[in-house]
Amino acid sequence: MIRPLRLLLLVLFFFGHSAAADRVRLIETDREAAEARVEMVLEARAEILAESFIMGHDPLTLTGLALLRDAARRGIDVKVIVDAQWNKIPPAVQDHLLAEGIEIREYHPFRLDRLFWITRRMHDKLLVVDGKALLAGGRNVESPYFGLGKQIQRRNYLDLDVRVDGEAAAEARTYFYRLWESREVRKARPSQHPRDLEEAALELDRHQAWLDARIAAARSDPGRTAEPMIEVGPVEFLNDPVGRKGIDPGVAQELRDLLEGARESVVIESPYLVPSQAFQRALDEALKRGVRVRILTNSMNTTDNLWPQAGYVGHRKPLVRQGVELWEYQGPESLHAKAAVIDGETVIVGSFNLDPRSERLNTELAVVMRDAATAKNLLATMDEHLTRSVRIDERGWPEGASEPYPGVPRKKVAKLRLYRLLTPFIRSQL
Repeated sequence: MIRPLRLLLLVLFFFGHSAAADRVRLIETDREAAEARVEMVLEARAEILAESFIMGHDPLTLTGLALLRDAARRGIDVKVIVDAQWNKIPPAVQDHLLAEGIEIREYHPFRLDRLFWITRRMHDKLLVVDGKALLAGGRNVESPYFGLGKQIQRRNYLDLDVRVDGEAAAEARTYFYRLWESREVRKARPSQHPRDLEEAALELDRHQAWLDARIAAARSDPGRTAEPMIEVGPVEFLNDPVGRKGIDPGVAQELRDLLEGARESVVIESPYLVPSQAFQRALDEALKRGVRVRILTNSMNTTDNLWPQAGYVGHRKPLVRQGVELWEYQGPESLHAKAAVIDGETVIVGSFNLDPRSERLNTELAVVMRDAATAKNLLATMDEHLTRSVRIDERGWPEGASEPYPGVPRKKVAKLRLYRLLTPFIRSQL
């Protein structure tokens, strides 16, 4: 059951602030995702705040960093937070950016006096411009998240972001600064020699020149029109408490509360599906209320991580027999979107995976809005994804299959079975 206080807050959120309308745009395609980020940075007048779990060493990332450098040269205050384990920015490039006035901080760097930090990562993906425009979702800053995986010989991801203009952006800005000023991050410090800085500057110059040419071509294209923003009323920005994951209620509890409020349908996309006991209870209660639940996750063919897949496959049969309509994505990309639609009107987009790591260890965020038109558009996209998916039957196998993992190499299946023997001992890390 929804707690009374939470129910009151939901009522106030959805019905008590009709004047505080936010505007949103779902960002589904790779090209839209790249263009949305460029547009937001070019729109900036005072401040750009960026967070990412991964920042790569690839053409897409270097082009984005060149764009941020250009903004800093225009006098824009640019701040970046990246997870220390997944900061792949070349040291010379990072040093050059610091010299250009961009501030960079790393989340949970390795420290002997903070060894537990090793398992607690910052999984947020966030861009806030001038405290007025917010972009959040599943995409990291690396080529495969924008359809350019061939640049680094990697499979592409199927992902989703949302842009929000309005009060939710101000809330995201507040969250960013709480993290920025906390003990969870440290300042990135210069480490390279001047010669390396010159080479890094020239490399970013090349990427900036390439991007400038594309921006000029787009501006001169008479057939190019901006995608409309849709007014949806107030949007809720959810985030985990800084430094108190697992102590204070966070995104996991907020999302379970929304699930507990479902009356007709819940449609979910999640790359990983390792249900916690709390999620299982909320799911069971929803099914008992007659709520139709559909979940799409990765198959063995498309997953990018066998560890959570090993934690998932044993749940296939119980979930289906419980009443869940379970589907597995077949590609060609790897599913990476984290989204849900509840009762055909509540839309959730964020960074949260349905696994113990997102629930208990990683920092996560989500954007929640109530709008039937936006929900309808997202459901249409989710339905289209099913055309490249297979449904799981009561055996826990793909419908019509004569084996549990059709088309998967034997070596990969053997590796999965080995991992399954170990997952009970590391379940909280999946």
